[in-house]
Amino acid sequence: MKLITHIQYFLYIAVNWGLRIALFTLKEELKGERKYRINSTSYSKLSRYQLTGNQLAHATEYMPVNYFTLEQLFHHLPHDARKGIFLDIGCGKGRAMCVAAAAGFKQVAGIDFAKQLIDAAEINLHQTKELHPSLEYNLFWKDVEGLEIEQQVRTIFLFNPFDERLMQTVIQKINESLRLSPRTIYIMYASPRHEDLFFADKYDVVFRIKKFNYLEGVILKKQ
Repeated sequence: MKLITHIQYFLYIAVNWGLRIALFTLKEELKGERKYRINSTSYSKLSRYQLTGNQLAHATEYMPVNYFTLEQLFHHLPHDARKGIFLDIGCGKGRAMCVAAAAGFKQVAGIDFAKQLIDAAEINLHQTKELHPSLEYNLFWKDVEGLEIEQQVRTIFLFNPFDERLMQTVIQKINESLRLSPRTIYIMYASPRHEDLFFADKYDVVFRIKKFNYLEGVILKKQ
């Protein structure tokens, strides 16, 4: 079954972005799923899931961030960020949280408005906790309007989850959290289509990676 899923994913990438990036992605998917012992490779239209809230029109389809981009971002994330909670907004099947645990985070949290994705993330994080017993994780089935950013959150991950309107909502919630509890916060933003919104709000670039013109990620900081 996993082999069929990987083949379908490879074909989807090849048709939409080309053979070269599809071959690279397939290699990274096979290596990453084996390395972290999770099952998160797939592509799905969100309309097929049980959703909460009314944000479907502002969300993108489910597909996981490429392992290459994700690992590069964690490799360049300042060490002090690992002292707080890692929050994945639009967490899907939990890939970023599982890799965060392997990268040294002890507390991770994820929010997604698709019930089946939250259920899949629960399975993957349970597997990850067996590898990292000290890990604490929380998953929330809710949309962005119900998002609350705790003061312990030091790193937020985004993989192009929303359109511009919802991203503005997310930035407002981040800024409100910083106002109530001043601290340095890092944004790991993969496929950063709306990074200009962060620049307009005085976020600074810590690191950027780009490969094949499609696999792009940036670490932003505000304090």
